[in-house]
This record gives sequence, structure tokens and C-alpha cells, in this order.
Amino acid sequence: MKVGFFTMSPDHLPMAALMLASVRKSMPGVEVHHLTDGRCKKLEGVDGVVRRDGDIPMAIRRMTLHSMCDGEWLFVDSDVLVQKDVRDVFDDKAFDVALTNRDGTITNEAAYAKVMQFNVGVVFSRSPAFWKVVVQHLRTVPSRFQEWEGDQRVICALVRQGNHGFNVKILPGLKYNFPPASQDDPRLENASIQHFKGNRKLWLKQPA
Repeated sequence: MKVGFFTMSPDHLPMAALMLASVRKSMPGVEVHHLTDGRCKKLEGVDGVVRRDGDIPMAIRRMTLHSMCDGEWLFVDSDVLVQKDVRDVFDDKAFDVALTNRDGTITNEAAYAKVMQFNVGVVFSRSPAFWKVVVQHLRTVPSRFQEWEGDQRVICALVRQGNHGFNVKILPGLKYNFPPASQDDPRLENASIQHFKGNRKLWLKQPA
């Protein structure tokens, strides 16, 4: 398994460095790759960089980068911490893509959860073809969604429709994509992957 994270912003690199440190600590030997455009400086300490240059909407660029990554990958946002080894998710050989639900998390209470029942800030993948289909659908949505949020909307719509032709596994977000309700949320300790979305970014700290 390899880990890939997407960012084009130099401002996000300090967060990504914390993510990288957490992967090194919890999963020694796993390669981490920076997915980005043609201009962003690579995060120091990564094992490689995957680039897609050109004037491309951000969500389309991100999904295109996913489609360029063959084999078993864990794609994460730069504001996550990997606290426990999650390579065993790939012991299940049947799935093409594994998504995380929002059940039991604070984000499940938000209105957007009715449309986007999965958060794609944490995704396990072994199918570049899946992401190529997502890109095709993304090109048909309004331009504002091609920049932001459209990738998540398209993926959730594909899963709801169920005729996409891929084996999609659903994992518990409480374990694999947990957004804490507070800085001292006791459930953080049990989460294999913690996700500090939005204002939660202020709670990020160096892995213990």
C-alpha cells in the first residue's frame, strides 16, 4: 500500500508534514506521495511526487491524479493523522474502492450529509478506472463544483445509483475518517484515522 495526499497550496504543507509524520510512526516502511500540480514545491520527506500540470479545475485535477495511481493506495487529505496501521483494509481482495461513511460522527448531522453521505478525505483504492469514471462525470457538473466539492458529490451519486460497475466497500467513519466533536473528544483515541476538517485544523499537533 502507498499513501497519497493532494495539495497545491504551500500553506497546507505544514499540516501535511504532520500527516506524513503520523504515517511514518504508525506504518513504518509505507511510501507517501505528494499529489499536486506542476508548480507546488513538494513536501520535504515524501517518497515521490505525482503531478498533473495545466489549467485544470481543482476537483478534476485531484481525481485525475487518483486515476494515475495504480495498485493499492490510501488517499488522504492533508489535515488527517493516521494513528494506527490500516494496511489490513486491503486484506479484503474484493473491493475496487473503499469509502468511509459519516455514521455516528458529528458531520452526519449536517444538511450536506444527505447529499454527500461519504467524506472522500480518506479513500482506499485499487482501481484507477473508478477515478476515470469520476472525472468523466465531473466534467458535466457546473464549473463551481469542478473546482470544489464536485468530486465528493459525484462519488456519492455514483454509489447511490449503484450501476457504476465497481465493487465499493463502505467502512465506518468512526474508525477510518473520524472528525472530532471537540479537541478532547474521547473517541479520538480509538480512531485509526483522525480528520481535522474545517476549524478542527487548529487542533492538529505533532503525533505523540
